[in-house]
Amino acid sequence: MPTTSEAAPVDTLEAVRAVLAGVLSCPVVLVRASDIPAALADFEAAHCLDPRLQPAFTTASLRAFVREMEPQVVHEVLEPLGMAVTLVRWAEQLLVVGPYTHEPTHPGVAEEVLNRLGISTAHLRLYKLYRTRYPIVDPEYVHRGAAALLRAAGSDDVLGRLHQVKAEGGTIEPGHGEAPQSASFAVIDERYVLEREFMDAVAEGSTEQALAALQRLARMPQTMNYLNTPFLGATILRIMARVAAQRGGLPGVTIDAISQEYAQRLHRVGHTADARRIAPFTAQMVTDFCRHVRRHHQRGFSALVRQVTDEIDLHLSHPVSTSELAERAGVSASTLARRFKAETGTTVAEYVARHRAERAARLLTTTSRHVHDIALFVGYDDANYFVKVFRAAYGMTPTAYRAAHAG
Repeated sequence: MPTTSEAAPVDTLEAVRAVLAGVLSCPVVLVRASDIPAALADFEAAHCLDPRLQPAFTTASLRAFVREMEPQVVHEVLEPLGMAVTLVRWAEQLLVVGPYTHEPTHPGVAEEVLNRLGISTAHLRLYKLYRTRYPIVDPEYVHRGAAALLRAAGSDDVLGRLHQVKAEGGTIEPGHGEAPQSASFAVIDERYVLEREFMDAVAEGSTEQALAALQRLARMPQTMNYLNTPFLGATILRIMARVAAQRGGLPGVTIDAISQEYAQRLHRVGHTADARRIAPFTAQMVTDFCRHVRRHHQRGFSALVRQVTDEIDLHLSHPVSTSELAERAGVSASTLARRFKAETGTTVAEYVARHRAERAARLLTTTSRHVHDIALFVGYDDANYFVKVFRAAYGMTPTAYRAAHAG
């Protein structure tokens, strides 16, 4: 028999549970034995698409499984619709992790699943909405998290791996009539209308309208709202904003730079389960996409010159050369130099110098950073050369400029 250490305090287990929920970005519930029937009933009410279509997620099926499952073994139940839930029981407690899915719903996957199970295509739209509510989670992470909570509880993971169980019970027959609805078709249609409004607003560079549509999307019924799964919701919005910005004419290089920045920042925010933490992130992301689209529209330049000025502005701290910019734009350096000068009235080098000086001026008046640090930030390794460029633009040194604009 495996040995167990002294059980951890309830507060400690709750802290571990909360961390696990944040890391996995899916529901994680820890219940006492006396509360198991109610907890499993709550699970069915919140997460079962329909008892006829998803019998493995019903209270009766889960209770029967929990009664028979071996204690201190992390079990993952895989059900035919592509969803999973992990359960582990020890002493007088049960841990429930999920639901979640292992794979994204690529085009055609949902249709194939319903066809294989003999489910009417009348259910297709609802099934797609249901499955995208939940995060994609690697089962290995689930096992490690559950095992860590077991250890914190003073128990052991006796198997040392995830024991996967495929739920085959409850034959699903076709022809159940009309598809069950988590919301009325009017509500479903409203969500698509709001998504179109959101993307149209981003394409036009209208921050106010885009954020208004986003707020209305967030107020949709929970079962219809992917924003209730924060990491997934922010990722979906980032993709929608990218597509909308492209529709708005923003060059791909600019879209990719903004998108990559927010993809990295999203991972730093983490797979939080708290929508309140992710809301400021998504609002800033949408604002940035709209701002760049708006600036792009306001410039009376050709598509080529707008693309180059956008790239310069986005990468102002990095070395810039006309030949590299021309190569990325797909034209010769001489063509770019000629058209850039004709439309902006300056050379590429002069444009870069002016905009670096403008950014440095903002930093001088809004931060207390050292002049040398500001020089590096705007792309100058040589602080003396930076002072020369800044004096040419503003008629005074950076230090004098800061002093003149203090207060």
